[in-house]
Amino acid sequence: MEACPICSKQQGQVVGGVVYEDELVYTHHIYIDKEPTFLGYVRLETKRHVPSFAELTPAEAQAIGSLTARLSRALKACTGADHVYVFFYGDHVPHLHLHIWARYPGTPEEYWRERVDEWSGSPKGGKDEVVALSQRLRAFLAENPA
Repeated sequence: MEACPICSKQQGQVVGGVVYEDELVYTHHIYIDKEPTFLGYVRLETKRHVPSFAELTPAEAQAIGSLTARLSRALKACTGADHVYVFFYGDHVPHLHLHIWARYPGTPEEYWRERVDEWSGSPKGGKDEVVALSQRLRAFLAENPA
């Protein structure tokens, strides 16, 4: 079996640092070093290697639900987003992970859903901006516990 890139990443460093982590879940802001990164795209992952929702324990399912709501509130508060999307595809990497995207005010409808990062008016930045947003998200979550 090939090494899981999500399990491996959780053992290393991510740009901006871990936004939230406990014994069940892990989340961080996505950073793409080849181009400007869309600001407001976090990924929530299970700590345990499971392929989909069907294999979750009740505690893992509860942790994912609670953190998804908290991250949605954090993204709205820290980015000014007017909507937050949560996607789960489950067919590329067999480790449960949710893609959580902020949608900013003024985003044209043709860029809604998984295309929010393609709109030229969407906020993008480099490493420094990802680090700063990750810090704001961590602070919001710390000030607004579950």
